[in-house]
Amino acid sequence: MGKNLTGIKAMLNHEKITPFVCFGWGCDFASNEKTVLAKLNVLNEFYYLNKTYIFKTDGNSDHNYFSPVSMYFREEKWEVDEMYAIMKEIA
Repeated sequence: MGKNLTGIKAMLNHEKITPFVCFGWGCDFASNEKTVLAKLNVLNEFYYLNKTYIFKTDGNSDHNYFSPVSMYFREEKWEVDEMYAIMKEIA
């Protein structure tokens, strides 16, 4: 996921949005499993997981933005209607 996210961010570098969303589920994302979740937090520039981000934020110039993305991870399997609602909001 790291190299794909780097590519998406590079492709949208000159845009004010990063409309990227990723869903993951399974035992690696249980609340007591910190290793994988910590790596995801680093990939998302320490922004919260399970929250929608579209617009780049916190920059103090046109070329200095953080670009958090929408990363949704949990232990339970995602249902299609749940993912659809989140993707519709991003669209």
